[in-house]
Amino acid sequence: MGVTTAVRVAGPAAVLAAFLAAGVAILVPAAGESVLPEGARSEWAPVVTAALAVLSAAGLQRTGSRRTAWMLAAASIVVLGSIRYLVPAGISADSLTVVGWMIAAITGVLLGAATAGSWGSATGQWALIAGGWAAFLTAAAVGSEVPVEAMRWTVPQWALAFALVATVAAALTVPAGMRVQRADPRLLAIMVTAAVVLSVGYRLLGGFVGSRASDTGVLLWLVAGGALAVAVVGAEIVARLVPPGDDRFVLAVTGAVAAAYPVLVELWSGMQSATVPWWVLLVAVAAVVAGVRLSPYMPYALPGLVLAASISAATVWWPAEIGEGIPLAVRVALVALGTGLALGASLPGSASVAALGLALPVPATAVVGAVWMLPADAQWSALALFAAAVICAWQVR
Repeated sequence: MGVTTAVRVAGPAAVLAAFLAAGVAILVPAAGESVLPEGARSEWAPVVTAALAVLSAAGLQRTGSRRTAWMLAAASIVVLGSIRYLVPAGISADSLTVVGWMIAAITGVLLGAATAGSWGSATGQWALIAGGWAAFLTAAAVGSEVPVEAMRWTVPQWALAFALVATVAAALTVPAGMRVQRADPRLLAIMVTAAVVLSVGYRLLGGFVGSRASDTGVLLWLVAGGALAVAVVGAEIVARLVPPGDDRFVLAVTGAVAAAYPVLVELWSGMQSATVPWWVLLVAVAAVVAGVRLSPYMPYALPGLVLAASISAATVWWPAEIGEGIPLAVRVALVALGTGLALGASLPGSASVAALGLALPVPATAVVGAVWMLPADAQWSALALFAAAVICAWQVR
């Protein structure tokens, strides 16, 4: 490849690699039955993923090489794509647990490598956030089925293949002199601690809410509201410990998960029952990209989070007027647009904070999902999530 050609390819390759690598890091663990060994999942795996995402991003910041970051991302994708064929049939349950931890670690390394390779480039940063968030919104609905029979491969298989090509291209075409953002040792210690504490806390809070599902009346909602309040306070504490410019992202991610969850569940249910066409997923992805790309022109997270939270809550509170009156594709687009706008407007300056934020949506669903699944009126669950999202929105305004 000539020098001129490499220079022309470098920018688009890095953007595509950032989008697809972040998407794979979320999509494969969440909906990768077709590429991962059956039974290898673990409820605690997101803890490993979050910690390794921050550590790998920081380690690559120390090396300073974007080419190394993209090569590591490509190697991680190869392992994720091969692991189902490497694990022998009839493997024991204990061995499958170990495999699950390995998958979680590889996913974290991939996410951290993609963050390190992208951060510092405006287009790369936006692509990374858009890819990771779009994958989160659509992962549960994608599953492992082929949406179009002519495709033959499942969505995770296609995602792995395209991500591998893009990351290899990005590694080969990185211009000389383009370095990874330098690491801040103090910030690294804070981010690793936050990754472990928040992801473990989400898991414990989710389990606690689930264990109190038999409660009734005010006590039930005190438990649910308290769990969401602790999750928001945890994000607020992280925001206060990081430098200015990095302080909004984790709160924005927390608010985005709470704001999007009811519509996310509706999308999943519709895809599983085959009542929602597969192209609605493409609408969600396109809306996220549009929201993130609009954020430089509207650099405020508050409107985006309030829009997404309002659509989700209104769908539950007024199912006839909103839930049936407004097509799901439109509501999904509005939620995806609003949350994408909020995350794009809250981009941190530090790669390690970005890696933490990208790793948090999956573990955060442990507590958000537990509140949503409470055996009570769904309207009050939606209101609790709306309140959590609006509080986060106000804090990052």
